[in-house]
Amino acid sequence: MVAELIPIVLFIVTGIAVLGYFYWNHKNRASIMETVQKALKQGGELTPELLNQLGAAVNPRVKDMRRGIVFLSLGVAGLLCSLFFAEADVVNGIRAGSVFPLMLGIAFLLVWRLNQD
Repeated sequence: MVAELIPIVLFIVTGIAVLGYFYWNHKNRASIMETVQKALKQGGELTPELLNQLGAAVNPRVKDMRRGIVFLSLGVAGLLCSLFFAEADVVNGIRAGSVFPLMLGIAFLLVWRLNQD
C-alpha cells in the first residue's frame, strides 16, 4: 500500500513545485508592471537603465544557459542516483525519469550555443 503512494506523492509534489514557480513568476512580473505604471503616472521615463534595474530586460541567452545547466545537472544526478539500487525495475525507472531533464538540458544548451549574436 505504501509503495503505491510513492509515485502519487512524486507527481503531487512535482505539480506543486511547478505551480509555485509559475505563481512566483507571475507575481514578480505583476510587481514589475505595477512599478513601471507608477513611474509613468508620476511623469517618469522608461529608460533602458530602469528596465535593466527592474529585471524586465533579461538576456534570453543567459536564461537558456542557466536552464540548460540546471536541467542537465538534474538528469546527471538522476542517472548517478540509479547506481545506488540493485533492482532492475527501480534502476530502469530512475534512468527513464532522468533522461527527460537530461535531454531538456542538452536542448537548452544547444539553443544557447546556436543563439550567439
